[in-house]
Amino acid sequence: MASVYLKREVWYLQVVDAGGRRRLVASSAETKTEAKRLAAELEKRYERQRLGLEVADLPDGGGTVAELMEWWIDGFVRRSAGHEGAICSVRKHVIGSALGAIRLAGVTPGKIDVFLTEKEQVLSPKSVNHLRGYLSRAFNVARRMERFPRPNPVADVPKRKVAKHLPDYLRPHEVQPVLTALATKWQPLFATAIYTGMRKGELFALKKSDVDFAVGIITVNGSHDRDIPKSGRAEAIPINTELRVYLERAQDASRSELVFPGADGEMLPRGTKLEHVLRRAMRRACVVTGYDHKCRRQGCGHAEAHPDADLRRCPRCNFKLFPVGQVRKIRFHHLRHTTASLLLMSGADLAAVQRIMRHQDPRLTTEVYAHLATHYLKKEIDRLSFGPPVAVPADASLNSSEAAGAEEASAMGAGTAPFTTRLLPDSDHPPGSTSRGSRKRREFQKLRVVGATGFEPAAFRSRTERATRLRHAPKLRAGKFNTAKREVRKKKDQCRE
Repeated sequence: MASVYLKREVWYLQVVDAGGRRRLVASSAETKTEAKRLAAELEKRYERQRLGLEVADLPDGGGTVAELMEWWIDGFVRRSAGHEGAICSVRKHVIGSALGAIRLAGVTPGKIDVFLTEKEQVLSPKSVNHLRGYLSRAFNVARRMERFPRPNPVADVPKRKVAKHLPDYLRPHEVQPVLTALATKWQPLFATAIYTGMRKGELFALKKSDVDFAVGIITVNGSHDRDIPKSGRAEAIPINTELRVYLERAQDASRSELVFPGADGEMLPRGTKLEHVLRRAMRRACVVTGYDHKCRRQGCGHAEAHPDADLRRCPRCNFKLFPVGQVRKIRFHHLRHTTASLLLMSGADLAAVQRIMRHQDPRLTTEVYAHLATHYLKKEIDRLSFGPPVAVPADASLNSSEAAGAEEASAMGAGTAPFTTRLLPDSDHPPGSTSRGSRKRREFQKLRVVGATGFEPAAFRSRTERATRLRHAPKLRAGKFNTAKREVRKKKDQCRE
């Protein structure tokens, strides 16, 4: 309940604000009645803000968007996985931009949408969605910490559509040649990635104490310099029988507590380009899609593509062309896709693959990481087997529609003649006959029978045909009258004679 106090000729209003705290607000009221009215209105306004029916006020505008993002980075992002990429992206695109200079009181979904639309000219839709996600998470944390007591303005900004491409993976016949083509120091690391599906940071942070050969498990305890993996909990992965040899070799070669250390015994840096190592090994193993034949003469620059590596010469300078194998754009993380795909295509249970990949949701395993090859799908679809196809007679000359018509005709011939057969000429009366029945038949022959000719009476096809039939009727009647008149005249001539 709001109350008012008079102190040094100033009426103070004691109300409950939008955050649920009691506040003492100085007013410009000159009388107690006016102060009570202002207190009731102010408390009602705070209540609407607390219920989300009205936008809450921000003292001093709440600061700028750039200040909010810096506060979010310092207090919350540095403790999460992949924080370096988020920090770099926010500081490059948001802080220092036109959106970053806007005060929080003036932020609207439209301004954020305009900012993201401008970024679409220099960033991919996926990167724009990342920026939208960073802004959304920052505003959500600010609301939870009562720094921004308003609805999240990013919630009404739609995500950009991203074209989905299936990530690449190593086929079963490519794994062994690629491992053989790798340098000796890289073979254990890449083999562990393929046989376990571990991430790059988890492999770099793997310690000798995490590998238990007696029990046959690898415990994933960290990632890079963090003491917790991306999933947020330590998990165990069984050691494959073929992998044991690689792990033993790596531990014997390591002079530190890490299984895969760098040349100095320290952890490998985050920026280690393992995809370059993988692609070079694929070229050496001839796992390529074709060859680019390049002239090695300085300043020539001639190049031509061919499916083979046969010797060719430059058409400009007659130098030998050097064949360079073109490999698929595969990354080191695609080895994790390789693990899930090859396990499922080998008949492994989905629940087991989910546990090995350490996914919370099995749909992530099947829809994102599991890529089924065409030959595997062909084998699965061939499970539908209902016997050999039905043989078709060689002398079958009628198609289905003709056969159906023949059956209908035979059925009609066996039964009663259709209704319209009585409109056709009778073989007992030749066409030249002048009998009354013949004249009627000739008159009926002038009219075309439309519609079905089975057991239904003849029908008009449209209003136009009906009008045509009615126009011909007077002519028929006139023809009958003229015929009768000629007969009467003929009889009178006979009488005169």
